[in-house]
Amino acid sequence: MNISKKAIMSVLVASTSLVAMAQPYYHVMKREGIILTEEAAYNAKNYKIRVDMEKPRPKDAIGGRITLEHYDCDKSSLKRSFYFTKHGNVYYNNSESKFYFENSQLDYPRRYSKDHCGHFCWDSNLEGCIDVKSYVLNTNATETYFYFADPANLPKLKEDLGNEEWAVLAACEWSYVCENLGEYGWKVDGKTCFLIDATPGKSLLTELRNKNNGNPRDLSIDEFKSLEAQGLVCLPASGLLKNTSLYGQNITGYYWSSTPSNDTLYGQGKAGVHSMDFDSSRARTWSGPKRSFGYAVRLVILAD
Repeated sequence: MNISKKAIMSVLVASTSLVAMAQPYYHVMKREGIILTEEAAYNAKNYKIRVDMEKPRPKDAIGGRITLEHYDCDKSSLKRSFYFTKHGNVYYNNSESKFYFENSQLDYPRRYSKDHCGHFCWDSNLEGCIDVKSYVLNTNATETYFYFADPANLPKLKEDLGNEEWAVLAACEWSYVCENLGEYGWKVDGKTCFLIDATPGKSLLTELRNKNNGNPRDLSIDEFKSLEAQGLVCLPASGLLKNTSLYGQNITGYYWSSTPSNDTLYGQGKAGVHSMDFDSSRARTWSGPKRSFGYAVRLVILAD
């Protein structure tokens, strides 16, 4: 019996769509070359994502080198590679005028402290907030779109955190990583997390879900450390800072992108910034946050 390629693809798309509908608590992974849903088939026309173990790697890298090729990203294009690292989020010590990494990927400030400020404003100072634009973003940025933090403008981060090409992901990069490599609904030692699988040729999270009736679960510290060594990235739900109060900790994670926005939804007439946020039931990138909100910063290392 002859079966057309079109018929086979229709069956595959239909069957995998049913899987996605039956398990609503995580993003279905859409690795390069594998079309899982109709949405993935559409998106595949506009970008490619690849994870590999190109060597040498930065000593603190987690998993493989992630390469994104954008063909329709805010009417422009971008191709670059980067690594997540084991360091976790950034914080600032005002007394020392110095940046540090948290002790682990799971850590974040549990209370407001000027000497442990893990929540940053994008470019307008708020009490208790450090101006992230001065250090992390392109200091020549305007209200118009630009793509990524220029490593040439990061002398302070290099001085404090090590001589790497640090950068903050652009909004479209966050979006593609979330949709292809990330899953919400997970916890680690009771802490709400968004997990990113940076293992080339594997699917750690799929394997874990298959052992738990297809559902995310709460991983132990020992489990996470083993998975981290293989390439699992954790973004903790560190909440947000407003004035000197922290909100939404262990419920929602808010992370800056390096992409300005013209959306004034919460900007009170001023342009906002694209961000990535998540909770236990969804993950998204959006353009509404005010630049004075105190969000977390997760740096990546740009590959050569």
